[in-house]
Amino acid sequence: MEREGNSDPIPIDIILDILSRSSTKEIATFGLASKFCASILNSQDFTELFLTRSLTSQPRLLFAIKNSGDWRFYSSPQLHNPDENHSLVVSADLHMQLPGDMGSEICGPVSGLFYFPNMGRSEVPVICNPSTGQYARLPQLKRKRDSRSLLGYDPIGKRYKVSNIRNSIYGASNEEGHIMTLGTGKMSWRKLHCPENHYPIGEGVCIDGVLYYLAGQAKGVKLACFDVRNENFRFLKTDSIIRKLLVSSSSTKLIKYKGKLGVISWRWDSYVYGGARCELRLCLQILEDAQDQKWLKSRYTFPVNIVVKGDVSVVGVTATNEIILSMDYTSKAFFVFYFNPERSTLERVRVQGFEAFEKPNRVYTFVDYAEDFKFITESS
Repeated sequence: MEREGNSDPIPIDIILDILSRSSTKEIATFGLASKFCASILNSQDFTELFLTRSLTSQPRLLFAIKNSGDWRFYSSPQLHNPDENHSLVVSADLHMQLPGDMGSEICGPVSGLFYFPNMGRSEVPVICNPSTGQYARLPQLKRKRDSRSLLGYDPIGKRYKVSNIRNSIYGASNEEGHIMTLGTGKMSWRKLHCPENHYPIGEGVCIDGVLYYLAGQAKGVKLACFDVRNENFRFLKTDSIIRKLLVSSSSTKLIKYKGKLGVISWRWDSYVYGGARCELRLCLQILEDAQDQKWLKSRYTFPVNIVVKGDVSVVGVTATNEIILSMDYTSKAFFVFYFNPERSTLERVRVQGFEAFEKPNRVYTFVDYAEDFKFITESS
């Protein structure tokens, strides 16, 4: 980047210093100015600079709201051990609106990106980064109605991959899966072989380059482990306790807990107050040893001093090991809940910013969200 006339060019280290003080959206705009600007953003120096900034900044809660005709992404501060000494009201900031009817299937976030398999009537897949407000359409795949999409990230090769797996339990071939590597020039779908017939259930979670998800089979449920880099499958058998948890996928979630895979389930106890929900019971299983398939189990009962109205789900566990629950639909009074297992405390935090929604809209809440400049282009 040079000044007009014969002035000396601005040193790269000064440009990087300016960028380090800019917002993510300002950085994205800078990258569109010229090929030279884009090359700076793709440099290793900038990647390390932005990664350092992201790791040192406070993580946030991200809210993806399915509105009529679009998706809207908000974020709010994520509190650490909130209590009566903290303000238990936070504000949600709007990041972007993603136009078009994309159905209810959402994958992510994985290293900052979300994937929508079917946008609009033409069902074109879309990738987006809420931090930068960017989104792009991807090559279309003629999806079967009995298929499900998953998003994974290879931290070694630094590549995103999206897969589409068809239900192969009742007749369909296990050769009918497809996978696409993003950011590799001209992107295209290719065949994906799976050694066992199955069907993905619910959401997956990507941990250190391995994509875990529930695999429904004719004789029950297993845990599928997909190596994103090598594109290999492995299936873990589940004992009776885990299998019982996996049966009710609507109240069961795969999570990352202290760097390991966890399975968490929840249910309400409603035996008092005329059947009103009064206590929430959690069961957490941690995969301590994948090779020996050793699981550790913990059970928690939420204190009853906080009244929860409306549908509430477990949405994740923070890096500081707090279990976060969130309301499932927008409301004039929208709350998230922080549960600290070590202290056995539950705090309710109100999130302001969703009051303008006239009717309840589905909310997907994600923990430990950090701004990430990654974005997919054909040349990235």
